[in-house]
Amino acid sequence: MKHAYTWARPLLAALFFFSCFGARAQQAWRPFRPGLIYTYAATPVTSSSEHYTLRVDSAYIAANGDSVYAFNRRLRDKAATTGRAGFARSKNNLFGATLRWNPNQAGYTLEALAQTDVQLAVSLTLFPRAAVGSTWNASSQPLQTATLVSRSWQTISPGVQDTVAVINIANSGIVTPLRLSRRYGLLAGPKWLGGATGGQLEQAVLPARFEQSIYNPRAFFDVQPGDEFGYFRDDVVAPVSCTDSRTLRRVIGRRITADSIIITYQEQRRYQNYGFGSCGPAQTIIYPIEVKRWAVAQAGNQWQPNASPVQPAALRLLTGEYRIIGSSSYPYMLAGLPIAANSGGCRQAAGTARSISYVPYYPQTGPGNSNSYERGIDYLAWGISFDAGLTSVVEQDYVQSYSRTTVNGVTTTCGNPQTFVSLLPTRAAQAAAVATLHPNPAAEVATLTLAQVARPGTTLHLTDALGRTVWSAPVAAGQTALAVPLAGQPSGLYLLHLNGPDGTAVSWKLNHE
Repeated sequence: MKHAYTWARPLLAALFFFSCFGARAQQAWRPFRPGLIYTYAATPVTSSSEHYTLRVDSAYIAANGDSVYAFNRRLRDKAATTGRAGFARSKNNLFGATLRWNPNQAGYTLEALAQTDVQLAVSLTLFPRAAVGSTWNASSQPLQTATLVSRSWQTISPGVQDTVAVINIANSGIVTPLRLSRRYGLLAGPKWLGGATGGQLEQAVLPARFEQSIYNPRAFFDVQPGDEFGYFRDDVVAPVSCTDSRTLRRVIGRRITADSIIITYQEQRRYQNYGFGSCGPAQTIIYPIEVKRWAVAQAGNQWQPNASPVQPAALRLLTGEYRIIGSSSYPYMLAGLPIAANSGGCRQAAGTARSISYVPYYPQTGPGNSNSYERGIDYLAWGISFDAGLTSVVEQDYVQSYSRTTVNGVTTTCGNPQTFVSLLPTRAAQAAAVATLHPNPAAEVATLTLAQVARPGTTLHLTDALGRTVWSAPVAAGQTALAVPLAGQPSGLYLLHLNGPDGTAVSWKLNHE
């Protein structure tokens, strides 16, 4: 049966369109949106500017019907009122603690909570959809008025345009422009809402989800088998360098799962004491080759540095964001530093522009230091930094000084590989140290003689020149002599592969007569 009121269909369609448009309009002009990371820098933004990041961590509906968006927490500078200046754990971020949307007034209010020695309670109300020329009281303490001076189509990033509202915030005769994009949120505004010390901040990078941001571990761990990374220990405390500690890593495998990046690598360390004065006896120790791995969650990660192990869940902490770690008897915090600009060296050679870093903060003691933290004397030596394509470039007091990476067939070497020449010998040298293969060439059978007894889980397989497996067998634990049958196989060059239970893989060329 057809509806009798066919004349009403165009009207219903128009009402549906405008109701949808109204819903979308309410979603527009939001200074911050859940699920995105926002990046800001001090005005004017240059290539050397430090970047500060924040995000909306939660969203809920208040009892009065307001939508409330809460920011991630951030360390804040404390005023030097008593004792040493320090940092305080805060609920506020760069622009406050929460953002409110009041549907009845069609306005947004940024709110910062009061905190002793850090921040007065301040708020800032914005009406981006008001008529151009409108003026209102943006806050009462301090008294600030706001005027919407323009709303126009602007370029906000190369190749990106949007409608931008410009709101002038007047505070004691000082006018600060606030720019708000309809789709991309707050483009520029006063740090700490203008209610505390701090200048103007501008959006340095378009808002992005975690997987699109600089914090995405896919960029930092974009390495391939054969890439090498060398580290030396930077002893910043000792006035005379008594020792030289070097570590070389070589990537041997990379696998991406649904939620993780798993990289397997070989590592070998060398310790050398020069024997100067009271440094102790001169000696050189080369430690055995180890096989290790990074298991990096694509939404964050658990990282174990070169020196004493910690698990800071770095790459998940944004600028100033903190996490309490350490022992229960002496806890400390790990916090994200501002994203630094390119500092040259291997980072420049790798073509990466910025790195992200994390350092510990220790609780201060004494009167007036409640909820107060500071960077320790080991600030320069105790840290973790990551650069895109270079994995970690700082691990506590180990600093990356050499890298060799291959991207799209082009190999880039940075630093001096000769300082690591005795570490991680070539594949042929490694294979010779693991076992000998004889006879070679062989007619019917070849024998692989291991230097040490085989461990449980060891396997052996033979591939032809096209990489096809033509024979494989498990190796019984405790064996040292392994027979490789060749009868019935065509003559030619083969590769024999020995795979250990810890991920090690060694290969030998085998000629079949």
